[in-house]
Parts: sequence; structure tokens; C-alpha cells
Amino acid sequence: MKAFFNYYLTINCINLPASILIALIAGANWLPISFCTFGLAMGLLAFNLLFKNQYYFYYNLGFTKTRLALMVFGFNCVIALLLFLIISIF
Repeated sequence: MKAFFNYYLTINCINLPASILIALIAGANWLPISFCTFGLAMGLLAFNLLFKNQYYFYYNLGFTKTRLALMVFGFNCVIALLLFLIISIF
């Protein structure tokens, strides 16, 4: 699981700034949506371009690209739901 969280942090290092940029342009309500969709796509694309060889490491640990992406999406959806609730309350 430690390897997955390394992947998760690497993806979200691109995802979070892209999502914040979208939120600054479109409004705070778009942050959770962007965090699960556009920002995640940007993070996955950047990882695929910059760290493509690391997928062999994750594959040897039993993680496929699809499984990694779905796990990150699931974690981000939970976080986005919490963000959406916080934003809607305040």
C-alpha cells in the first residue's frame, strides 16, 4: 500500500494545482469536480509522460495502470465529496 500512496501523491502533485487553477477561474464550486475529472486526467497524463518507466515497478507489485487509476479516482471522489460538503456549508 505504501507504493500506491507514492503513486497517489505523484499524481496529485499535478492534479491539485490544475484543480485550484480551474477553481480560481470558474469558482470554488468547481474545485471538487475538477479534482475528480480534469485535474486527475492531467495528473495521469503527466505521470505517463514523465514517469512511464515506473509503471513496471507497480506492475511487478501487482498493480495495473487501470487499477491504479481507478484507485486514485476512488480516493479523490471521497475527498471531493468532503470538499463539496465543506464548500456548500460555508
